[in-house]
Amino acid sequence: MSDPVVIIGAGAAGLACAAELASASQETVLIDDNPVAGGQYFRQLPPSYHTTSDVRLLRDKARFDGLMAKLRVPSVRHLPSTVVWGAPDSKTVAYAGIHGSGRIRASAIVLASGAQEKSLPFTGWTLPGVISAGGCLNLAKAHGLVPLGRVVIVGNGPLVLVAAGTMIAAGADVTAVIEAQPDIKLASVALNGLFAAPGILATAAKHRARILRSGLRLKTGWMICEARGDETLREIAIAPIGMDGRPVLKKKRWMQADILVVGYGLLPGSETARMFGCSMEMNPQLNGFVPLRDAHLETSVRDIYAIGDGAGIGGVEIALLEGRIAALSILGAPVPPSLARRYRSLDRYRRKLNIAYRMSNSLIAATEETIVCRCEEITLGRLSFDPNSERENLNALKTSSRLGMGRCQGRNCLSVASSLLGFDLQDGATYPRARPPLRPVRLCELAADADAGPAREPDEINLSKSRETQ
Repeated sequence: MSDPVVIIGAGAAGLACAAELASASQETVLIDDNPVAGGQYFRQLPPSYHTTSDVRLLRDKARFDGLMAKLRVPSVRHLPSTVVWGAPDSKTVAYAGIHGSGRIRASAIVLASGAQEKSLPFTGWTLPGVISAGGCLNLAKAHGLVPLGRVVIVGNGPLVLVAAGTMIAAGADVTAVIEAQPDIKLASVALNGLFAAPGILATAAKHRARILRSGLRLKTGWMICEARGDETLREIAIAPIGMDGRPVLKKKRWMQADILVVGYGLLPGSETARMFGCSMEMNPQLNGFVPLRDAHLETSVRDIYAIGDGAGIGGVEIALLEGRIAALSILGAPVPPSLARRYRSLDRYRRKLNIAYRMSNSLIAATEETIVCRCEEITLGRLSFDPNSERENLNALKTSSRLGMGRCQGRNCLSVASSLLGFDLQDGATYPRARPPLRPVRLCELAADADAGPAREPDEINLSKSRETQ
C-alpha cells in the first residue's frame, strides 16, 4: 500500500483538498487540533450542543455539509483533537491526540494551518472583558455564546466588519465599531471588488448594512489606546491615529464598555512550514511571513504544499480554491481553466485588499509598563534592542528575555515585538526556528516518540525580501 497524503488542518482549505483527493480514492489522513472539523469559517457546534439563538445562522452549514459528505469514504481518515508536533523528516509527521500518538509516513504533506490574530498590546488589554475578534467569533460559532452588556469592537482589517456584523446578527448590544484605516483608502479596492470578487464584496456590504441598521456608524481613523476596570472591564479610551502610528492622546475619548472585541489583523500561521524547513519570505501582499510556493502551491520542499490562510491571508474563497488546486497537483491532474481563472482573479484582489488595510506605520499603543508577552509576563520596558547592532534579531531577543518561550511559543508576541522595537523584517532580520514539540503534548507521548528528528538548520531561518508576485 502506498503512503497516504497527510493534510494538517481541517479548515476550509484542508477540507477542500481532502474532498478533491477523496473523489479520486486517494488515501488521505486529515489531522486537526479541533474536536470538530471546519476551522474558523466553518466552525460548528459540537454534536452534543444545541442552541435556539440566532447563532445557528452564523455558520455556512450548507457548504460545510457538502464538503463533509465527500469525506465519508474509506480512503479518508480524520484525526480530530490531534496536534502535529514534530517533523522527523520531510515526509514524516509526528502526531499526538485523543486517538493516540505516533508517526505517519506520507507521500505528500499539505499544510493548511490557517491564520492567527495579530495582537496590539495597550494599557489594560489583559483585563477580563477584553477578547480577540477571533475568540469572540469562536465562542459564538463553537459554543453558541454571545457577550452580554455593552460591546465595543475595534481594530483594523476585514475582521472588524465580520465581527461587528456577526455580533449584531447574534443579538449582542454593539455600541461602537472603530476601524483604524480611513474609509478613503479602502474605497478604490472596494470598487475593484465589484469585478474581481463580487461575492466577497457582497459579504462585506451585508455586514456593513447590519451595522448601519443597528443605528451605528463605522468610525474610521481611530484606535484603542487604553482600557480601565477593577475586576473586569468598565471603560475604554479611543483616539485618532497620528502620523507615527500612535494614538493622539490629547484627543482621546472615553466610553463605557463591558466587552471590548479587538481585531488588528490576521497573520499566516507559518510555524509548521518553518518546522518542515520550507523557504520563507516576508510578503506584505500576503500579510506576513509565508512559505515560498510555485504555481502548483508546492513549497521549496518537494511534495510539501501550503494552502489557505497559512500561506497568505485571503479568506474562505481563496482557501477552497487552493485546496482543490493542491489536490489536483498531487494527483497529477490538470487544473480546469475556469478554476485557474477564478483563482487568479481572487488572488489579485486579496493582495490589493491586504495592501489597502496596511497602515503606513505600525500601530503602537503600548507603554513601557505594558505586557507584551502574556505567557512570560514580559513588559515592553524589559525588552532591550540595539538597532545598530548586526547581531540583534528576534532570536537573540528571545534568548536574552524569554520572549516567546511560553505556551504559545511566540505565535502571539514575536510579530508584536518586532513592530514595537522597529525590526525591519524585510532587511534580513530573523525569526527563531520552529522547534519540536511545536504544540504542547503530554510527556508520555514524547516518551513514546522520543526521536523528534533534527531541528532545521541553519539555526535561524532568514527572510528574503518581499516580492511583488509569487
